[in-house]
Amino acid sequence: MIDLSQVLTFSEAADKWGFANGNTLRKAVERNKFLPGEVRKSGDVWLTTYEAMSRVFGQPRITDMTLSYNDISDLLVQSVYHQKEPLQKIQTLLQSLHTALRENKTISIIESIEHPERIIVVIKTSEDLASFERYIRSLSINID
Repeated sequence: MIDLSQVLTFSEAADKWGFANGNTLRKAVERNKFLPGEVRKSGDVWLTTYEAMSRVFGQPRITDMTLSYNDISDLLVQSVYHQKEPLQKIQTLLQSLHTALRENKTISIIESIEHPERIIVVIKTSEDLASFERYIRSLSINID
């Protein structure tokens, strides 16, 4: 099965790698920097993969805040069984995400720190954060 979380539009990829827009990527296509099958145009939108971007441009620029989904999952599991302390940690985590967003920081949630970066969620707007917070709240017991 194809993991769509690893497919990026040129705009998303440009943002992650710190380019002003997708023009740098389109130029790379014109210069045959990508291998066959690493980029594709779907309608008016160019698509590529995280792996292809890493091969052509190296590692993406460091986001302002990076969290491991595995660590978040561990906290949620602990909250179900141990209640109070992990619940406070989840509340603290959500508060720190709100603070980071107010400071115009980009937050990336990756699969695991130990493995090569596999992006699960990028939070850039209050709507992104609200969606992620709803997801966290749906997985945990009362964290309010």
